[in-house]
Amino acid sequence: MPSVTVIFNDGGVSEETLSFSGYGSRNPKRVFVIPDGTDKLVQIRDIMGALQEGNIPLLFDPAMKSGDKKGRALAQCNPEQYKELEDAAALFFTSGTSGNSIGVVKTHRELASETQSHLRWMKEEQFEQCLVTVPFFHIYGFLFGLSLPTALNLPIVTKEHFLPNEILDLCAQKPTLCITNPVFIRAMLRLNEEITLPDTLFISSSGPLEPHEAQRFEAKYSTRLVQLFGSTETGGIAIRHGGDTIWKPLFGVEISCDEGVLAVASPFVSRSIFDKEFVSLPPLFRTTDIIETTPDGFTIIGRAAELVKIGGKRLSIVEIERFIETMEGIDEALGTVEYHPDTLRGEVLTLCLVGESDKINKTILKKALHDRFGGIHIESKIIMVERIEKTAMGKKIRTRLIT
Repeated sequence: MPSVTVIFNDGGVSEETLSFSGYGSRNPKRVFVIPDGTDKLVQIRDIMGALQEGNIPLLFDPAMKSGDKKGRALAQCNPEQYKELEDAAALFFTSGTSGNSIGVVKTHRELASETQSHLRWMKEEQFEQCLVTVPFFHIYGFLFGLSLPTALNLPIVTKEHFLPNEILDLCAQKPTLCITNPVFIRAMLRLNEEITLPDTLFISSSGPLEPHEAQRFEAKYSTRLVQLFGSTETGGIAIRHGGDTIWKPLFGVEISCDEGVLAVASPFVSRSIFDKEFVSLPPLFRTTDIIETTPDGFTIIGRAAELVKIGGKRLSIVEIERFIETMEGIDEALGTVEYHPDTLRGEVLTLCLVGESDKINKTILKKALHDRFGGIHIESKIIMVERIEKTAMGKKIRTRLIT
């Protein structure tokens, strides 16, 4: 196992080399393990220690009450009583942005297969450190923050809480594989830093960036950016480079379009999940992503749960939010559409906004939406909030707001 360096908020540094000789084998005394959340070094030690001893870490975002409750309840059980856990390495609880977090079983074979698939497209890369800005209890953070740098024998560098400029400063020190997400990429785009990072590869996941954002980021820092698309259940599905619009499937992944919806078969797809009980998943996993296939891969139209009908047009509420967030005075937006037959057009768009209320003109905002989205007319109301709650991976929690 390579060395792990954790930088604390007060400037202190903790560094050690963990002993990890490989995954443990099944034994009758296997138990569930909930990693300690006191600091990232302890989390890594607990996660890798459990895997090596053949125990099963339960990994969830402590801020997500649904996953926390289910994980802690499951921890009281004996894993040997569940046939679905016979080959389990870990359970990753989903971010639960819709309000219901589920535990996804991952086997050693599934995790190792996906790691090897990523090593395949990265085989020409040379780095001296892996900078991890995302949490290790997420499947993305585990694979790219622990499994991949272990396979590459790269020192892991992380921090309790990152600022965007700190990421740039650490990447400038040596050739870096930087594991991050769209929140940090967009934050770094807003900085006035003059720095070039040709020896850094940024990998971003947990939500797609717009192609123009990726292009601007690469140009601004003379660097490279790869986006990963996937889910906890499917593992990685596809990647795209820079400002590409086409998602290209990873080695070993077969995609198909089932009535307009993405379906995935691969060695990484989980075979069972846990909600109130364990449920088996079919080999062909049908996602909620609406796609169009191309000769090289596919494009994403939107997620079924995030598509709304306004004025007879099917639009992505996420795309609406991203457009609004480009307007002056608006830092973040969270939108919902309610359908009221008694109103003139039957739909009401509610926008919760974080920003400067004195700079937000409702009339201008409505006209901008009208012009950008094909002449739609919609009744809307605006609610100013102090912040929009997010998961540890930066995803907006659509069922809860803090005002």
